[in-house]
Amino acid sequence: MTNENIILNPLPVKTWNSLKMNEVSYSGEIPEEACTPEIKKLSDELKLTRNETLSGIRSAAGDKLSDLMQGESILIESDSEASSAVLSYDFTGSRSARLFLHAKENSRLPVSVVMTGDGTAVLEIKILAEAGSTVDLSVIQNVGCESDVITDIGCICESNATFNLTKLELGGRNEYVAVSVDLSGEHSSFSANSGYRVKTNQSLDMNYVVRHTGRKTESNIFASGILENDSTKVFRGTIDLIKGCAGAKGTENEDILLLGDNQVNQTIPLILCNEEDVEGNHGASIGRLDDNIIFYLGSRGISAKAAEDIIAHAKLDAIISHIQDEDAKAFAHSLISPEADGGEDA
Repeated sequence: MTNENIILNPLPVKTWNSLKMNEVSYSGEIPEEACTPEIKKLSDELKLTRNETLSGIRSAAGDKLSDLMQGESILIESDSEASSAVLSYDFTGSRSARLFLHAKENSRLPVSVVMTGDGTAVLEIKILAEAGSTVDLSVIQNVGCESDVITDIGCICESNATFNLTKLELGGRNEYVAVSVDLSGEHSSFSANSGYRVKTNQSLDMNYVVRHTGRKTESNIFASGILENDSTKVFRGTIDLIKGCAGAKGTENEDILLLGDNQVNQTIPLILCNEEDVEGNHGASIGRLDDNIIFYLGSRGISAKAAEDIIAHAKLDAIISHIQDEDAKAFAHSLISPEADGGEDA
């Protein structure tokens, strides 16, 4: 275990110096003990090897974090239309893990990752999607509410490759999420659906960076979540339209529901453009439950607390619907049930 003071989640271009939103400082532990996953499901079409890596894939968390990562790594490769792989990581006792995914040309690689346990959790995922391949990655984060959690995902998409990411943030005291995608190949694409519920006195810091270098590439980032009493959330979303990516399109949207009081929400939509024939869009909405909805549900015997949970669960259900593996999807649903929340029934 090493204690570090490092910079995480830096914006590609510093813009908000006065508001101190360009990056975040992390003063905590980077666990040296490796976390070996339990392989819940692995189809015969997939090849798993240990202690092999993929190089040249950038991080959105910052180079310092990658330098500190060590221990055993797992590489999963697909060269066909593979069925789901499901990996479960238990970070109890504070651990770190490295996972590498390689979808070979014209293959499909669907992977679901579950994160649980009590203790500092650091997970690095690097992905190479070769020409014509598709990678479907779902990450369900439910680490203990007193733990620090860092998730760093990096991907390169070659021509006609697709990366679909579903990310669910339900645990952790202080959580840091970094996603870096390089759409280097023509007609490559990236789609992200991120859901979160940040509870009382918890914080979530997210940094999504998509670089369009290939022609006619497309990215869509959607984040939807709930902030409860005294919670804090930062969302940095960068779409970088680089010279030569003619015909590229990038879109980012966020939808935030406030439950309770004293939340701090910061949303930073950043579109960088060095190409004329491109399209970049961003939007965000934030609000509280309409009093009319509370009154309507109350008139049918549903308490205000139960009504809040119903709406919050609906938002997260929409994200969970994108999880490919049915067992992983069922587990995610169990985490947002009224029993899991400790809320009252209608």
